[in-house]
Amino acid sequence: MPRRYNPDQLPLFPPDSIPSKMVTYFIIISPPQNITDDVKLLEHELYNLIPGAKSDQFLKAHISLLKLNCEEADTEIINLVKKAVEICGLARFEIELKGYDIFPHGYTSDSLVLKIRYPYPITELHKWLFNAFKPKHERKKITPHLTIVKDIPHNKLNGINLSGFDYHHSFLCDKITILKKSSTDTIYKPLFEVPLP
Repeated sequence: MPRRYNPDQLPLFPPDSIPSKMVTYFIIISPPQNITDDVKLLEHELYNLIPGAKSDQFLKAHISLLKLNCEEADTEIINLVKKAVEICGLARFEIELKGYDIFPHGYTSDSLVLKIRYPYPITELHKWLFNAFKPKHERKKITPHLTIVKDIPHNKLNGINLSGFDYHHSFLCDKITILKKSSTDTIYKPLFEVPLP
Protein backbone atom coordinates (compact mmCIF):
# COMPACT_ATOMS: atom_id res chain seq x y z
CA MET A 1 0.00 0.00 0.00
CA PRO A 2 1.50 3.38 -0.97
CA ARG A 3 2.44 5.78 1.85
CA ARG A 4 0.51 8.98 2.32
CA TYR A 5 2.49 12.16 2.80
CA ASN A 6 1.69 15.24 4.82
CA PRO A 7 2.16 18.28 2.53
CA ASP A 8 3.71 20.17 5.46
CA GLN A 9 6.43 17.55 5.87
CA LEU A 10 9.71 18.09 4.15
CA PRO A 11 10.52 15.59 1.38
CA LEU A 12 14.29 15.14 1.17
CA PHE A 13 14.36 11.96 -0.90
CA PRO A 14 12.90 10.72 -4.18
CA PRO A 15 9.67 8.77 -3.49
CA ASP A 16 11.24 5.32 -4.12
CA SER A 17 14.02 5.79 -1.58
CA ILE A 18 12.18 7.48 1.27
CA PRO A 19 13.07 5.88 4.60
CA SER A 20 10.31 5.14 7.06
CA LYS A 21 11.59 6.88 10.20
CA MET A 22 9.99 10.28 10.79
CA VAL A 23 11.73 12.79 13.05
CA THR A 24 11.57 16.45 14.09
CA TYR A 25 14.56 18.73 13.63
CA PHE A 26 14.56 21.96 15.61
CA ILE A 27 17.02 24.71 14.64
CA ILE A 28 17.67 27.15 17.48
CA ILE A 29 20.00 29.69 19.03
CA SER A 30 21.18 28.55 22.47
CA PRO A 31 22.20 31.21 25.00
CA PRO A 32 25.16 30.58 27.34
CA GLN A 33 24.66 28.66 30.59
CA ASN A 34 24.44 31.75 32.83
CA ILE A 35 21.43 33.06 30.89
CA THR A 36 19.87 29.59 30.74
CA ASP A 37 20.17 29.40 34.53
CA ASP A 38 18.65 32.87 34.96
CA VAL A 39 15.68 31.96 32.76
CA LYS A 40 15.13 28.76 34.76
CA LEU A 41 14.97 30.89 37.95
CA LEU A 42 12.44 33.21 36.28
CA GLU A 43 10.38 30.16 35.30
CA HIS A 44 10.28 28.96 38.92
CA GLU A 45 9.44 32.47 40.11
CA LEU A 46 6.41 32.53 37.83
CA TYR A 47 5.26 29.13 39.08
CA ASN A 48 5.42 30.51 42.63
CA LEU A 49 3.12 33.36 41.56
CA ILE A 50 0.79 31.12 39.51
CA PRO A 51 1.06 27.53 40.80
CA GLY A 52 -1.55 26.27 38.33
CA ALA A 53 0.43 27.62 35.37
CA LYS A 54 3.08 24.92 35.42
CA SER A 55 3.53 23.30 32.02
CA ASP A 56 6.04 20.86 30.62
CA GLN A 57 9.15 22.74 29.50
CA PHE A 58 11.04 20.17 27.44
CA LEU A 59 13.77 22.51 26.26
CA LYS A 60 16.29 24.75 27.95
CA ALA A 61 16.08 28.47 27.17
CA HIS A 62 16.44 29.05 23.43
CA ILE A 63 15.47 31.24 20.49
CA SER A 64 13.56 29.31 17.82
CA LEU A 65 14.60 29.58 14.18
CA LEU A 66 12.86 26.70 12.37
CA LYS A 67 11.19 23.37 13.09
CA LEU A 68 11.03 20.57 10.51
CA ASN A 69 8.99 17.36 10.50
CA CYS A 70 10.50 15.04 7.93
CA GLU A 71 12.14 11.74 7.17
CA GLU A 72 15.37 11.15 9.08
CA ALA A 73 18.24 12.68 7.11
CA ASP A 74 20.89 13.98 9.50
CA THR A 75 23.65 14.62 6.97
CA GLU A 76 21.34 16.38 4.51
CA ILE A 77 19.84 18.57 7.25
CA ILE A 78 23.26 19.56 8.59
CA ASN A 79 24.55 20.39 5.11
CA LEU A 80 21.48 22.47 4.27
CA VAL A 81 21.80 24.45 7.52
CA LYS A 82 25.50 25.03 6.82
CA LYS A 83 24.67 26.21 3.30
CA ALA A 84 21.91 28.54 4.50
CA VAL A 85 24.22 30.09 7.11
CA GLU A 86 26.92 30.53 4.48
CA ILE A 87 24.54 32.16 1.96
CA CYS A 88 23.05 34.39 4.65
CA GLY A 89 26.53 35.84 5.16
CA LEU A 90 25.98 36.82 8.81
CA ALA A 91 28.98 36.90 11.10
CA ARG A 92 28.56 36.24 14.84
CA PHE A 93 26.45 38.93 16.44
CA GLU A 94 25.27 40.19 19.83
CA ILE A 95 21.79 39.36 21.09
CA GLU A 96 20.36 41.77 23.65
CA LEU A 97 17.47 40.66 25.87
CA LYS A 98 15.37 43.66 26.90
CA GLY A 99 12.67 42.78 29.40
CA TYR A 100 9.52 40.70 29.29
CA ASP A 101 6.49 40.57 27.04
CA ILE A 102 3.32 38.49 26.89
CA PHE A 103 2.54 36.56 23.71
CA PRO A 104 -1.13 35.51 23.42
CA HIS A 105 -2.05 32.20 21.76
CA GLY A 106 -5.62 32.78 20.69
CA TYR A 107 -8.13 32.65 23.54
CA THR A 108 -6.63 29.71 25.42
CA SER A 109 -3.13 30.50 26.65
CA ASP A 110 -0.28 33.01 26.83
CA SER A 111 3.50 32.80 26.96
CA LEU A 112 5.78 34.95 29.09
CA VAL A 113 8.83 35.77 26.99
CA LEU A 114 11.92 37.96 26.88
CA LYS A 115 12.01 40.52 24.09
CA ILE A 116 15.01 40.91 21.81
CA ARG A 117 16.36 44.31 20.86
CA TYR A 118 17.54 44.51 17.23
CA PRO A 119 16.10 41.16 16.04
CA TYR A 120 17.18 41.72 12.40
CA PRO A 121 20.04 39.15 12.32
CA ILE A 122 17.72 36.49 13.75
CA THR A 123 14.98 37.20 11.21
CA GLU A 124 17.61 37.03 8.46
CA LEU A 125 18.78 33.61 9.67
CA HIS A 126 15.17 32.44 9.76
CA LYS A 127 14.58 33.73 6.22
CA TRP A 128 17.55 31.87 4.74
CA LEU A 129 16.81 28.68 6.65
CA PHE A 130 13.19 28.82 5.53
CA ASN A 131 14.26 29.36 1.92
CA ALA A 132 16.60 26.37 2.15
CA PHE A 133 13.97 23.99 3.51
CA LYS A 134 10.55 25.26 2.42
CA PRO A 135 11.05 27.35 -0.72
CA LYS A 136 7.53 26.63 -2.06
CA HIS A 137 5.77 27.65 1.16
CA GLU A 138 4.77 31.16 2.13
CA ARG A 139 7.00 32.42 4.92
CA LYS A 140 5.24 33.98 7.90
CA LYS A 141 6.72 36.92 9.77
CA ILE A 142 8.34 35.89 13.05
CA THR A 143 8.96 37.86 16.25
CA PRO A 144 12.19 36.51 17.72
CA HIS A 145 11.99 36.00 21.49
CA LEU A 146 13.21 33.80 24.30
CA THR A 147 10.41 31.98 26.15
CA ILE A 148 10.35 31.94 29.96
CA VAL A 149 7.13 29.89 30.29
CA LYS A 150 4.73 28.83 27.55
CA ASP A 151 1.07 27.79 27.66
CA ILE A 152 -0.03 29.77 30.70
CA PRO A 153 -3.83 29.62 30.99
CA HIS A 154 -5.29 32.76 29.46
CA ASN A 155 -5.74 35.74 31.82
CA LYS A 156 -3.59 34.18 34.58
CA LEU A 157 -0.98 36.91 34.07
CA ASN A 158 -3.52 39.72 34.50
CA GLY A 159 -3.13 41.58 37.77
CA ILE A 160 0.24 40.00 38.61
CA ASN A 161 3.23 42.27 39.23
CA LEU A 162 5.71 41.17 36.58
CA SER A 163 8.39 43.75 37.36
CA GLY A 164 10.69 40.96 38.58
CA PHE A 165 10.78 39.62 35.02
CA ASP A 166 12.25 42.81 33.57
CA TYR A 167 15.41 40.91 32.71
CA HIS A 168 18.18 42.55 30.67
CA HIS A 169 21.28 40.78 29.44
CA SER A 170 23.21 40.14 26.24
CA PHE A 171 25.27 37.35 24.71
CA LEU A 172 27.25 36.58 21.59
CA CYS A 173 25.51 34.36 19.06
CA ASP A 174 28.39 32.43 17.50
CA LYS A 175 26.61 29.22 16.47
CA ILE A 176 23.32 27.68 15.39
CA THR A 177 22.23 24.48 17.14
CA ILE A 178 20.35 21.64 15.45
CA LEU A 179 18.28 19.44 17.76
CA LYS A 180 16.56 16.19 16.84
CA LYS A 181 13.66 14.20 18.28
CA SER A 182 12.15 10.94 17.03
CA SER A 183 8.60 9.83 17.71
CA THR A 184 9.83 7.66 20.58
CA ASP A 185 11.87 10.43 22.26
CA THR A 186 10.42 12.62 24.99
CA ILE A 187 13.09 15.33 24.64
CA TYR A 188 15.15 16.86 21.87
CA LYS A 189 18.77 15.75 21.64
CA PRO A 190 21.64 17.87 20.26
CA LEU A 191 22.61 16.80 16.77
CA PHE A 192 25.09 19.40 15.50
CA GLU A 193 26.31 22.97 16.01
CA VAL A 194 26.97 25.15 12.98
CA PRO A 195 29.45 27.94 13.82
CA LEU A 196 28.99 31.49 12.58
CA PRO A 197 32.12 33.12 11.13
